[in-house]
Amino acid sequence: MNIDTKTLVSITDVNHNFSRVTKIVEEHGSALILKNNAPKYLMLDLTTVDDKAVESIMKKASVGKKSSK
Repeated sequence: MNIDTKTLVSITDVNHNFSRVTKIVEEHGSALILKNNAPKYLMLDLTTVDDKAVESIMKKASVGKKSSK
């Protein structure tokens, strides 16, 4: 997987300038959010992702929530 360095954003930047991050997502389709200099979150433009990929991500997210309780 290739990662465009233009899409890397720190969690601090997200907290201080969310609109800048949304512009990155609009331009590139996603932004990889770093926490302590490590990839932690992925922000996606849902209009650019196919429905099966979104369903897969949502299933994984719901499984993660169940196991964390």
